[in-house]
Amino acid sequence: MKSVIVKLFITGLIFFDIANAAEFEINRSFTGAVEKTKAAVVNIISYTNEGKNSERKLVKSGFGSGTIISEKGYIVTNYHVLRKGSYYHIVLYNGKECEPLSFSDDRYYLFDDKTDIAIMLIDQKDISNINPIIFADSNDLMEGEWVIAIGNPYGLMQSITCGIVSSKGRSDIGFADIEDFIQTDVSINPGNSGGPLINLNGRLVGINTAIRTRSGGFQGISFSIPSNIVRQVAQELVNYRRVRRGWLGFIAKEQSMSGSGGRKILEIVTVINKSPAEECGIEKGDIIKEIDNKQINSLGELVNAVSYKPIGSELNINISREGKLHEFRLILREKNVYKKIQKVLEDIYSIYGIELDRNSITGDVVISYISPMSVGYQSGLKKGDNIFSLNDSTVSSLEEFIRLFKKYRFKISKMEVYRKPDYYTVIFNNY
Repeated sequence: MKSVIVKLFITGLIFFDIANAAEFEINRSFTGAVEKTKAAVVNIISYTNEGKNSERKLVKSGFGSGTIISEKGYIVTNYHVLRKGSYYHIVLYNGKECEPLSFSDDRYYLFDDKTDIAIMLIDQKDISNINPIIFADSNDLMEGEWVIAIGNPYGLMQSITCGIVSSKGRSDIGFADIEDFIQTDVSINPGNSGGPLINLNGRLVGINTAIRTRSGGFQGISFSIPSNIVRQVAQELVNYRRVRRGWLGFIAKEQSMSGSGGRKILEIVTVINKSPAEECGIEKGDIIKEIDNKQINSLGELVNAVSYKPIGSELNINISREGKLHEFRLILREKNVYKKIQKVLEDIYSIYGIELDRNSITGDVVISYISPMSVGYQSGLKKGDNIFSLNDSTVSSLEEFIRLFKKYRFKISKMEVYRKPDYYTVIFNNY
């Protein structure tokens, strides 16, 4: 009997040791990942100028997080963290304060509003003993995988939370113009934006961006920009001071199929004049089926299939036309804008968030892109709208729209648009 008890006791100790060892290894995975990464996480404090003349002073207006991605001093964060500030302080993990360096145009950051990504630059001497974060391939991330967020929620520096990947490829969330989010249940709150989402190897899989909430605080759903997107956008901003994007040159809309149980198709409703789509033979009414052998069922899938391909890439597009399948090869190139009106088109986008083009068949002025955070979108304009009047003056061409826009001193109060099958009057309440 005693020998049986002794054996049970020894067996219990073995199981206890194994359990302890397993728990220790799990803990080491988390603590080791944080140890590798936390020094690359910074606190970004925003300030705005208030007062007049000699009484002007900098007032703290917000805070967020940033991630050091280069030994040269580049930091990646979210554009929404920086856009309302006029000056910034950057606080390193050890409490040291740094001032951002200005770029050639006297701005303290470069940004891409379509992905909500921005970069800043500090003196590389300030981070001489800090290792930049290492990027992982976000395509390898799996649903159910453990991930860790490091950031500065509510200004509390170096806060660490963890959770699992709930889903990948989330779009139509409404946080950015181009969306391909990682959804997690990691606790994220105001101030975490711009901080890293890392795997248990301590490598960057995403940049924490937003939460879905009614209260303003964390409620179980968080979103991060995948590291592959962050890397590409950051490289473009560093190398070109902007993000170069390939242009297809058509506008597509999701259409519901009758009697299909809610199934949708993606129909091309407008082909832009002198675009890659027109040149390769794509036509209005074509149904998009696949891009590079990947099935396309939604606008989000279309955008994500194209947005991150480099300029000069060749795309194979399969479409259905009158019940027959056709394959087209299209070379992605940057959009060519007429030099005489390029500056005004850029002004229209910066003020109202809309990009304009010509319909290749009718010559009408068409909205080819609209930012969901813009004045134009909030006033009721939609991608694909054909514009027929501006401030009660008839618009017959893109050049005419530009002339009228200048005439009205870059202000829009009203537009008449055609949106199949009706005409609409859109009123701008900003002026």
